[in-house]
Amino acid sequence: MRVKSEAKRQAIIDVAKKAFIEQGYSNTSMSEIANRVGGSKATLYNYFSSKEEIFAAVMETTASEHILEAFKLLEQKQDFEATLVRFGVYYLSSIMSPTLMSIWKMAITEAGLSDIGHQFYENGPKRGWTELSNYLKTKMDEGLLMQANSLTCAMHLKALIESELF
Repeated sequence: MRVKSEAKRQAIIDVAKKAFIEQGYSNTSMSEIANRVGGSKATLYNYFSSKEEIFAAVMETTASEHILEAFKLLEQKQDFEATLVRFGVYYLSSIMSPTLMSIWKMAITEAGLSDIGHQFYENGPKRGWTELSNYLKTKMDEGLLMQANSLTCAMHLKALIESELF
């Protein structure tokens, strides 16, 4: 029996991401991914149970590559206003990247056909906005903001940041 390696798993994700972006989710098959990786479908199934699971991994790693840094800015002990401005600028530049836009569009397109949209939300946006909510709650507790529902505030900030785009 072959041992699973993180390097092989990541190679599958990288190849699948490229295939999904070039061909779309619907037009990319497990066979196509296996051919591009240079292995068999059995190898893919050793790492992922389905094409949906591969796509979920692609979504998660792509979002992590692009957006995670924006949310890491919230961990820094710097001026509150400057932190929010840097966060907003970095967040916008991240979500507007061609790769992330392509993945996001596929997730939205497939949302009604499978669980992909829900997985995308749970593994990406929900985690990020919860983190922002926690950051804002901390600032409320420090007296920098009025006490309010921090998740509502995070969603308002998100709406302000994205207002000209969506």
